[in-house]
Amino acid sequence: MGTLNKGNTPLYKQIINYIREKIDQSEWEAGEKIPTESELVEQFNVSRITVVKALERLVDEGYLRREQGKGTFVKNPSLSGEPSELLSFSESIKRDGKTPGTIILEKNKMVPSARIKQLLQLNSNENIWNFKRLMLADNEPIGVQISYFSVKTLPQFDQFVVDNVSLYETLRNEYNIHIDNAVETYSAVQLDEEERKLLAVKRGVVGFAVERLSFTADKPIEFVRSIMRSDKTNFTVKLIRK
Repeated sequence: MGTLNKGNTPLYKQIINYIREKIDQSEWEAGEKIPTESELVEQFNVSRITVVKALERLVDEGYLRREQGKGTFVKNPSLSGEPSELLSFSESIKRDGKTPGTIILEKNKMVPSARIKQLLQLNSNENIWNFKRLMLADNEPIGVQISYFSVKTLPQFDQFVVDNVSLYETLRNEYNIHIDNAVETYSAVQLDEEERKLLAVKRGVVGFAVERLSFTADKPIEFVRSIMRSDKTNFTVKLIRK
């Protein structure tokens, strides 16, 4: 049974993380019906509004689908394309002729969730760095990014992560680690109250949720989840017939 804590993470986000892990760990498989709203309310001892908010976000992200009168089901994986070029946030902003910037919102060493442990291929006793940053273009907020790295692989990494510093440049310069490939997943989401406040947008503005798992020599080195303003960002994918 999932349990929620009374820390800084909103309850609905804890429920989102719980359901994501159930799906990512294949405990809940594609096409399977998940517990009803009433069952989740009872399980987590929260209001129905909190549960609905979590489910709606997961529907937006492509994890779940609703069927009227039947319930909520795990959605089959969406089709994905291959990006033509791998760029860091700073590199992509500079390419657009703007000045990149970042503001550190949170910086922690923590125990990874089961999902992060699996994605980064960590041992059972490994901790992770967790960096939450506000992403800027010409001093205007355009995204919120949460990055996860292995503490064992990158000791003292938190000392280098400060405002307006590129994580990819730091990996190259301080650890001689070069990101050479990555897998990204995109979905459209409704921004929540915290995201709207950080990004300085009004209710109703849609965001892009972007998840990237980055590799060096086929070893996963970073998992990052970004929420980007759809009115300030766009994504282009080059498709080649093989």
